[in-house]
Amino acid sequence: MSATDLPPRPAALRFVRGEGQYVADVRLPHMLHAFILRSPEAHAKLEAIDTDEAASMTGVRLLVTGTEIAAATAPQPIVWDLPGQRRAETRSLAHDRVRYVGEPVALIVADSERIARRAAARIRVRYGKLPAVTSAEAAEAPDSPRLYEDWPDNVVARANWLVGDVDAAFEHAAFVTDGVYISRRMAGLPLEARAVLAAPDAARNGLTVWTSTQAPHQVRAAVASCLRMPEHRVRVIAPDVGGAFGTKSCVYGEETLMAYAARKLRRPVRWIEDRHESFTSSVPGRDETVTLSLAFDAQGILLAMRGRVLLNKGAEPYAASIGSAWTGGMMLPGGYRVPALAIEALGVVTNTTPTGAFRGYGQPEVNFAVESAFDEAARRMQIDPAELRRRNLVRESEMPFQSTTGLVLDSGRYHALLDLALAKFGWDAARERTARERSGGTRSGVGLAFYVEATNMGPSPLCGMVGVRSGGFDVCQVRVEPSGQVSVFTGQTPMGQGVEAALAQLCAEELTLPIEDVVVIHGDTASCAYTGYSSGGSRGAGVGGSALIGAARKVKHKLLLLAAHLLDANAADLLLVQGGVQHRDDPTRRRSITDLAQAAYLAASLPAGMEAGLDERMAFDPPALGISYGVALCEVALCPDLIVRVRRILFAHDCGRQIRPDIVEGQIIGGIAQGLGTALYEQLLYEPDGTPRTTSLRDYDIPFAADMPPIELVHLETPSPFFPHGAKGVGESGVIPIPAAIANAVRDAQSSGDASLRLDTVPLIAGLLGGA
Repeated sequence: MSATDLPPRPAALRFVRGEGQYVADVRLPHMLHAFILRSPEAHAKLEAIDTDEAASMTGVRLLVTGTEIAAATAPQPIVWDLPGQRRAETRSLAHDRVRYVGEPVALIVADSERIARRAAARIRVRYGKLPAVTSAEAAEAPDSPRLYEDWPDNVVARANWLVGDVDAAFEHAAFVTDGVYISRRMAGLPLEARAVLAAPDAARNGLTVWTSTQAPHQVRAAVASCLRMPEHRVRVIAPDVGGAFGTKSCVYGEETLMAYAARKLRRPVRWIEDRHESFTSSVPGRDETVTLSLAFDAQGILLAMRGRVLLNKGAEPYAASIGSAWTGGMMLPGGYRVPALAIEALGVVTNTTPTGAFRGYGQPEVNFAVESAFDEAARRMQIDPAELRRRNLVRESEMPFQSTTGLVLDSGRYHALLDLALAKFGWDAARERTARERSGGTRSGVGLAFYVEATNMGPSPLCGMVGVRSGGFDVCQVRVEPSGQVSVFTGQTPMGQGVEAALAQLCAEELTLPIEDVVVIHGDTASCAYTGYSSGGSRGAGVGGSALIGAARKVKHKLLLLAAHLLDANAADLLLVQGGVQHRDDPTRRRSITDLAQAAYLAASLPAGMEAGLDERMAFDPPALGISYGVALCEVALCPDLIVRVRRILFAHDCGRQIRPDIVEGQIIGGIAQGLGTALYEQLLYEPDGTPRTTSLRDYDIPFAADMPPIELVHLETPSPFFPHGAKGVGESGVIPIPAAIANAVRDAQSSGDASLRLDTVPLIAGLLGGA
């Protein structure tokens, strides 16, 4: 389907016109404004807080400290609770000690934000400074300062996979590679920072919370739990969300705080995060170190792997526990056959901002390790890096294939896509050309990285097995209105990824209607269907779309039965075509969907046993994950000033059926941009005492449009057998293989090889050009 053939995206037009409605655009009568005093210390006891002067200021309506919150609220809920995981009992305000710079210490509510900020400056806090630990490696040390006195060490949780005789495989291997691969801490950096507005709701004797989130139902459950309220008395609305990238997938203490203040004051209270707060208080991602060894036989066949995924969890485990490390451990085999493996995944707490979800969620980190190690093995064996991958990739005839960690690769043509990408890129010619350039003094090189991506997050039994505190299902409701148009109610949250357009198109296809006749309603727990896992894990179109298809097909079945009754025909002889139901042998015997909808709602002549109306729902729980896959190839040149210039990128991928090719293309290119940032630009830095060095966009380098190289996309479409439309996720594909592809190209340009590696995603310059 070409771009000109695609249905329109009506919802996108209002953003172009500047008509988006975000939390900051919501203004309520008698609304108050909140400011949060945050800790300047990375680790300290809260010895005393003097709020008298601030509380006496004109215009200050409420001042809350951690002592009050500890008594009045329950701890923040754990999103991912692995077996054996340690708990921190985190509240929305610190009440005994602070554990990172930016941790909330006091809440000030006033008539204006300006007054609230001035009042915060008059609060006197006495801190008893404690030793801080900022790196995961230091936190593991036996003599490291402990963040929680009731823990024996700083380890949050561990997970292990052990299959086959790993020691014997390494003992008999012809080639072994060992490496340490570091993925630095990164900011999610959505255009819209976080924001929360809470207001009393007299109609339900409860609260309404507006928040910029990926997870309205999860926020509702958390606010109700923390405030010890019945869940049905809390309504959560996610208006337009200006980007998220995983940063807004967890529940934050600020949502509890605003709800608490609004309930206590009986007035609306709003808090808008500034960019400084975003850098120090919103969950960042990555900050993982992967230690990896691969064992190959003389023919380049992978015999075994040993891996260790170490996550710097930051100060608290509540946001997502060690989920990204666990995901990384599960994904380490990638798309390769690995007969034996020993993998450990663990997370440790440090005196840094708690880490959480970020685009890719553990997968870019391990892909960086595995694909870098494959390239290093190819150099040692003196064979083409593409050929080494070809020898080890799972074959199409083996699908569905269960990897050694238990991951089911549902479908794919790995070899076909690799060969197609190599041909489109001109791999052999590019290798020869860059080799000649290096001989002439120009340091250039090419690199590639294969990847698989776990998408369509679920199923519920898997979530339960690994401690995810929510189901993996999605519910969708499809209602044909009396006029014949359709309202779709989904729990999925659009945040710039275009999921509402994909859902509208799926509904229009199922009911043979123009897409303009479908409206998708989302972001309101009072009206929208429930989603178990929120909008994350690249599951919107895959799982949410599958639920929609199921509900739409129920509506279709009812339309056929009703038309059969009105046309005095057999339902088996009828077809749903172009917005109506007609007889397959006599198209003149036809009733439009509008006619049928009016008949369903008038209910004067319905088949026996049929209920009035045209309203159906479906709960879809995926039987397995959808595994997208692909390969990135890139060409780089190393400039004399030690700058890496990426000349071009080819990205080949397969995400099953592409519902909206334009959205797929946008998602991949956006992911590539973040992959470029991962490899060459972005990192959040800390001083040894835990003070953040990166607190504004002046301190945080990101790639600009001018930094993007030419990008060529190549597609295959291999439908997943586990989803009715065959679609898999694509939201995180672009970011996963790019760091490894660039690193491999840089090492090719450097023309050096070392069986023992220590590679840093940022900066590649220091890690590679300076001698890894």
